[in-house]
Amino acid sequence: MSIASSKPTITRKELEGVLDCLINDELDKGAIIRNFEAKISELTGYKYALAVNTLTAAYHLAFRALEISPGDEVVMPSYFDAAPLCALSLTGSVPVLADNDADSYCPGTEQFREKISDKTKAVVAGHMFGFTRDLAPLAELNLPVIEDLSHCLGCPLPEGAAPRQSALCVASFAPAMMITTGNGGIVLTNNSRFYSVMKDLRGNSGKTPSLHYDYIMTDFQGAMGISQVNKLPALLQRRREIATVYYNALRITSHRVFYTFSDHFAYQSFPVLFDAPVERVEKYWKKTGIELSRPVATPLHAYIEQKGMEYPHSDRLSKKLYSLPIYPTLTKREIDKIARSLSNFI
Repeated sequence: MSIASSKPTITRKELEGVLDCLINDELDKGAIIRNFEAKISELTGYKYALAVNTLTAAYHLAFRALEISPGDEVVMPSYFDAAPLCALSLTGSVPVLADNDADSYCPGTEQFREKISDKTKAVVAGHMFGFTRDLAPLAELNLPVIEDLSHCLGCPLPEGAAPRQSALCVASFAPAMMITTGNGGIVLTNNSRFYSVMKDLRGNSGKTPSLHYDYIMTDFQGAMGISQVNKLPALLQRRREIATVYYNALRITSHRVFYTFSDHFAYQSFPVLFDAPVERVEKYWKKTGIELSRPVATPLHAYIEQKGMEYPHSDRLSKKLYSLPIYPTLTKREIDKIARSLSNFI
């Protein structure tokens, strides 16, 4: 029995929604997309939402709303998805990378602060693997924050955290994310000016025709997204149930996870730092038939040809951190096999 590292959770309900779009010739009319955007707004607490066709598009619109231009700098984690780096390249601006804190999947406020200059126009931050964290301390930086919710969509804020106050939020709907539309993303804000700028640039704004990017999401993707949002609480619960099995299996090993279990976490991935050389890790898990993934195999500093020694924590995780399968459609038999293989890997 082989087990894939990741699978989207697509059911008959999503297929029926897509089929309805095709039958009713609703591919680009926008009504279903507006419904989907309204659901994401309600879920996140942001007033304005724009569904787009990729996460890179969401970041690009966010950068354009902030009027980021050539010569400006944007600080972002090195251990992160490449989407903000790709989007920033379209603006001619300069990426400035921050290393993770020790024993963390993200940079802390001080790591970001050290990278800020008089050219810095924004900070990108996220909740890697669904381990939600309080980003309120980033307000001390006095810069717009673009918060990436891709890995924690639908999760409550950490206990005691202030309500979200990021200038803009983005999320991916790629197959391995909390919900999927096949691909796609969304950008959110409470700022009406940002929303107006981004809506015009995305296209299909309903105003006088103007030059814009072809970033609009199709209605059949939106139909899939609506179904996924409706069952998101159940998907989150399932991921947490699987995570508890893995935590129990890890107790008798020397392998590491950075956070103890919490029902505030989403567990988009279940990352493990194995106490073994990479070669032994890969040989063992290949033999079990269980596919692991390195969730950020190429850190952002590698894309811009900066040395790993400048980002030691990010560089180490990119090489040694693996993620176990944790998608909701895993069967009990598959979960038990993964847990047994985990506890036996000593």
